[in-house]
Amino acid sequence: MRAGHLLWIPFVLTVSCGNKGETKVTRDDCAKVADHVSEVMIEHYTAHPDQLWMEVDGKDTGLPATVTKDTFATYLSSPDGKTWLLQRRGFVRSAMEPGVDACVAKASRKQVDCLLKATSREAVTACDSVK
Repeated sequence: MRAGHLLWIPFVLTVSCGNKGETKVTRDDCAKVADHVSEVMIEHYTAHPDQLWMEVDGKDTGLPATVTKDTFATYLSSPDGKTWLLQRRGFVRSAMEPGVDACVAKASRKQVDCLLKATSREAVTACDSVK
């Protein structure tokens, strides 16, 4: 996945998590947010393999050289493809780690709850406006 698209993840965790004096969120809360949001992203890209292909095409992502845009969706449903997706899931989650501390420092309960309930990329982004 392109680094530019992954950079918004810590940004969402940081900006959308601004503490407004409500129940203080914990590191565990923010780690759950990072886990959940990374899962939502992987689910999105699994459901939209063409978008995922655009993110990984030409990058050193561990895809076999034989996988092409036309065979990518089939590859994702194979045992090797499922293993590759697990590796991507770990990559996405690792990319979110820097945002956890900022979330702990600035998160409002409403924002964390919103992010934990989000079921789509769009819903994650919408949590940015929750105060």
